[in-house]
Amino acid sequence: MKWVKPPIEGDTVRAVAASHNLDLLTASILTRRQLTSPDQIAFFLEEDERFLHNPFLFEDMEKAVDRVLAAAEEGEKVLICGDKDADGITATVLMAETLRMVGLEPEWRVPVGDEDYGLNPEVLVQKASEDVSLVITVDCGITDFAEIELAGQLGMDVLVFDHHMPRGDELPDAWAVVNPKVTDTYPFSGLCAVAVVSKFQWALTLAGTELWGSEYCLLVAHQNGEDILLEAVRMRNLMEVGRISVSTAEGEIDRDRFMRFIEGYPLFTYGAGEQVPLVSAFFGGADVHMADAELEIAGAFPALKGKTLADLGASSRLARYFPDNVGELTALANLMITLQYRSISSHFDSWRKGLDLVALGTLADMMPLRDENRILVRLGLGRLNAGDGVKERRGALRELLIRQRLHEGRVGTTELAWQLCPLVNASGRMGRADVGARLFLEDDPAAIASLADELVNLNKQRRALGEELWDKVRPRAYESAEELGGRMVIVHDESIFRGITGILAARLQRTMEAAAVVIAVKGESASGSIRCDSGMNALDWLESMAPLFDDFGGHPQAGGFRIPTGTIAELSRRTRVWLEENTHSPVESENITIDAELSHDQIIRLGPEGLDHLLERLEPYGEGFKPITFLTRSVHIYQADLVGKPKNNHLKLLVSLGANKWPALWWDGAERYGTVIRRDTDVDLVYRVDRDRWRGSDARRLTILEASPCTTNP
Repeated sequence: MKWVKPPIEGDTVRAVAASHNLDLLTASILTRRQLTSPDQIAFFLEEDERFLHNPFLFEDMEKAVDRVLAAAEEGEKVLICGDKDADGITATVLMAETLRMVGLEPEWRVPVGDEDYGLNPEVLVQKASEDVSLVITVDCGITDFAEIELAGQLGMDVLVFDHHMPRGDELPDAWAVVNPKVTDTYPFSGLCAVAVVSKFQWALTLAGTELWGSEYCLLVAHQNGEDILLEAVRMRNLMEVGRISVSTAEGEIDRDRFMRFIEGYPLFTYGAGEQVPLVSAFFGGADVHMADAELEIAGAFPALKGKTLADLGASSRLARYFPDNVGELTALANLMITLQYRSISSHFDSWRKGLDLVALGTLADMMPLRDENRILVRLGLGRLNAGDGVKERRGALRELLIRQRLHEGRVGTTELAWQLCPLVNASGRMGRADVGARLFLEDDPAAIASLADELVNLNKQRRALGEELWDKVRPRAYESAEELGGRMVIVHDESIFRGITGILAARLQRTMEAAAVVIAVKGESASGSIRCDSGMNALDWLESMAPLFDDFGGHPQAGGFRIPTGTIAELSRRTRVWLEENTHSPVESENITIDAELSHDQIIRLGPEGLDHLLERLEPYGEGFKPITFLTRSVHIYQADLVGKPKNNHLKLLVSLGANKWPALWWDGAERYGTVIRRDTDVDLVYRVDRDRWRGSDARRLTILEASPCTTNP
């Protein structure tokens, strides 16, 4: 595999560093990753809650809140239906915790055994007979048209909290649909299901405060020569919901339009001594009653005391990042939101506690770590790394961390994604998603410990089963690849356990470097998973095969479906035809992109603390933002050993880096042993810096990505 170090302009790096008070190394890493615009950088440097998008930007969010409040007031029976993966499990748990906030005690269910994904008609009929009147779906529901129609016929309302793609332009006939992929008003589509539930929890929390439904207008007037310019924004639920701008030069019609905009709303301004006369003059000398927010803002933010409206606009922190978030009126609106949010901040403590689940679900579902996902995950990691240690951690996560030997020291995205997420996913893949949900909802320490042990055992079973089936499906995959021109593989078998089709498909996709489909056959019905690289869209294939499926859904790189067993042969035939008509080809192995080249002297100047600070500042890492990759030349190899059971396929090294000797691992690097990698030689090394839990809670280790013969003298 080759590496590349994209060139960057020094002027750009210096500008990024100066604009955001960054060191040149951090600025160069962001620049090389083409993250130079302020609105991108905001989500890498900030973790303030006010940088998160307001949940009421979802069109149906207020409807959903109203319906749950009505259910709480009437004491209705509520059923939560979730999915069986880590995102679905955490979303189910967080929704249950959210409903308990308003006094509801919901039932919940996730698929167990061979149950299908999504709403189950038999369950709906049964629950309707038990007087359940509200069904809430999480991580499913967006394609359950028939089931939601049935629920309505049975007298049950349905709220859909999902993040999967809809089918075409149609939405199910639910009471409310909250899904970032079906709206034009919510600015970020990359939320996972538990993050969508977290947005609902925030909204429901606001509904329990005096600010719920609060509406008012903010006014700002300017003298422009002989004319007066008047601007106003209408606010509701800590969010701008309307804006108007008129001038005396535009005549009586616009004056009336402005009057209709503000009529009936409390009015606020900043600096009433200057503003009231201007507004009064705009209305021909009429008396205007406006409250002055200046005193309250100055009391909350002493640094703003004595500042003018123009000063507020110039010093706005949000305006530094977001070009559209500028102007005196916008700055005033942002300050009012911040002021009001501060006044009720303590109400959101339960919401903050749930962000650990949001971090877990986001990483497990491989959602893009950009926009507000970065802040959500960073805040969630903060819950896992609270100041007074494990006592602040959720009981279930604490027990899982102990079993994975991660309870001492800091937990980062790597530990969460590679050691905790698979544990939670394992319960669903082994047909016991209920174990994962019960674990997170349990309060009794003894029960938590028992369920954590069960989860660990399920993961061991999953790994053993996966290895057993891998040896069975791999030869068939090569046969399928020949039939499908190396562009796709399809394998099916009765011995494949339904819960691990996704794992096998992902492994085949990586091994075969082609889209992979794995189908578990059980009697007359079969369930399959597809995994793709960036060269093919899974949804394109799923939609083209839709007439063969009983059900399907997914993302561009992953999906699932149900199909009659007798139709699998036809699926393979149609896939051959589809591949002939579509020109996608397997993606070639990507080059390794170097984020920064560090000399030994630079590493010495940085020191371990400086390197840790750099890596932690740019966290979280994951989908869409891979861990930082370094290149250091003239690295001396002191030791090199083959390790790994039973195949000795990894390399364990001890190398020079700066003034120290560093342990290093090169996964599957055995083939380079004795060629590039030899004792007492120098190499140019491409690597990441990771935590080494085996050597201590804060020890570091290099993960080698590539090496080549040394091109410079030490």
